[in-house]
Amino acid sequence: MTDTQETPEHEGPDDQGNQALDVNYEDKTQEEQDNDSEAQAEEEHNFADGEKLTFVRVRFPGNARSFPFLIGDKKYAYGQKVMAMSDRGMGVGYINSFPYQISFHKNMLPIRSISKIATQEDMDHERSYVMKERQAEKACIRLIEELKLDMNITHVEFTQFGKKAVFYFNAPSRVDFRELVKRLVSELKIRIELRQISVRDRTAALGAIGVCGLQTCCSSFLRNYGNVSIKMPKNQNLALIPSKINGVCGQLKCCMRYEDDVYTEKRKKLPKEGTMAETLNGDKGKVLRLQLLIEQFDMLTDKGQKRRYSSNQYTPGQKPPKDWKFPTEFRHIVDETYEVIGLAEEDKPQKKKELSEQDRLEESQKNLQTIEDMPEKKPEEGQDSGPDTEGQKKKSRPKRRRRKPKENS
Repeated sequence: MTDTQETPEHEGPDDQGNQALDVNYEDKTQEEQDNDSEAQAEEEHNFADGEKLTFVRVRFPGNARSFPFLIGDKKYAYGQKVMAMSDRGMGVGYINSFPYQISFHKNMLPIRSISKIATQEDMDHERSYVMKERQAEKACIRLIEELKLDMNITHVEFTQFGKKAVFYFNAPSRVDFRELVKRLVSELKIRIELRQISVRDRTAALGAIGVCGLQTCCSSFLRNYGNVSIKMPKNQNLALIPSKINGVCGQLKCCMRYEDDVYTEKRKKLPKEGTMAETLNGDKGKVLRLQLLIEQFDMLTDKGQKRRYSSNQYTPGQKPPKDWKFPTEFRHIVDETYEVIGLAEEDKPQKKKELSEQDRLEESQKNLQTIEDMPEKKPEEGQDSGPDTEGQKKKSRPKRRRRKPKENS
C-alpha cells in the first residue's frame, strides 16, 4: 500500500487560509486507469464541438458540492433521488437543479450520466452504513486523543458500497496523521481517506437551519459559498455583533454576498454619511444617518433642525456653496424626523383634490346636458297639464267656514 498526498483542483483555500487536503491511501490499479481512459476516449467521439447538451446537477449526502450529469432526453424531477457516480464512488444523490443546456467542449470531459432512479433498496442499503460510520467515528476520536493530534473529526462517510471510509476533519493547520491512518487501517480493515475541510464545508455537507428558519444556502443551492468580507455588513449599516452577522458555521453569512449589490445600488441614490449636502428645498447641513432600504436619510441642518429626507431631495454631486460653513455648536436641536420631506405620498392628496375638482366640473356639465336633453312629459288621457291639475286640486278641496264671533249679550 502506497501513501499518496493529493490536492484536488476544485478545492481552493478556505477562510482560514488552509488548503483542502485529500489524502488517498490506495492508488488506482492499472486496469482501473485503462478503463477510465477508454471511457474518456468514447466520450470524445460521441459529441461534436458546440453541440448542445442537457445537464442537471446532483448532490450527494455528506458532500458540500453538486456535480453535473448528462440526462439527454430523459426527464427528472427536482429533488428526485438517483443512483450516480460521484467523486467518491457510486451512491444515492438527489437532483439539485433544473435542466440546463451547455455547448460541448473538450474541457468538459469526462462527462458522467445518471445510472438509474434510486429504489427503496438502494436507499435502505445506504442507510445500513449509518451504524458503521458512527463506530468508525468513535474509533477515530479515540485514536486522536491517544496520539494528541490537533484536529476535530466532523463526520465520516462510507463510499464504494462500504469498501472505503472518508474521514472529514477541521484543523488550524496541516496535521501529520500518518500514524493515525496506520491504526485506522489495521482496526477497520478498509480503505481510508482523510480530508481536511473548512467550517463552511462542514455546514454545507451536514446541512443546517439558518436564523431565517430555512435551510442554509450553502447546503441547498449555492455552488460557490464564502468569499464574504467585513465590508459587506458595513455596507448594510449592520451592527458588527458576531451573533448577528455570523451564520451557524461561525463565519460571516453567505447571504450578505448576494445582497451586497442591492445595497450598493441604493447607496448611489443617497449622500454619504458624515458629508455636507444641500437638498432641493434649500436646506443645508450634515448627513447623520442613512435609511437604505426605504431610501431616506437624516440630516442636521445649519439651523439646528434634525430632518428626514427622501432620496428625491438629493442630487448626486450637489454640495453647499464654498463660502458656507456648518456651525460648530447649537443651543437647541429640534427633532423633526417624524415627517419625511419629499416623500411621494405627500403629493398624492393634492392630486386627489385636483382630480376631484375636475370630476365635479365634468359631472356638472353632464348634468346640464341631461337636463337639456330630457324630453317633456306628455299628460295622460283625462289629465290636464301640471298647473291646471294643481288648480283643480285646489278647487276640489273643501272650503273651511269661518265661525262668526258670538255677540255678547
